[in-house]
Amino acid sequence: MIAPDAVMNPTLRATYSDGVFKPSNPVDLEDGTKVVISVVKRLEKRSKSAGLRSSFGGWKDIVDCDQLIEEIYRYRSRASNS
Repeated sequence: MIAPDAVMNPTLRATYSDGVFKPSNPVDLEDGTKVVISVVKRLEKRSKSAGLRSSFGGWKDIVDCDQLIEEIYRYRSRASNS
């Protein structure tokens, strides 16, 4: 638990490398100052089409595309003749 007299500083961004957190910007602390760190992993930005791209090939060998297209055309043909 954090002591009641603790001073809260703004959120700092850092990179974790070789067992050490390296701040992205200068930090106004004296060497040896003890701090409490809460780690929140930053999610990588994904493009809007990343989900679609990651599903490419997911239907392979599950659906016969040629047969599906024929069935769609038959259905549309029946629907338009009704």
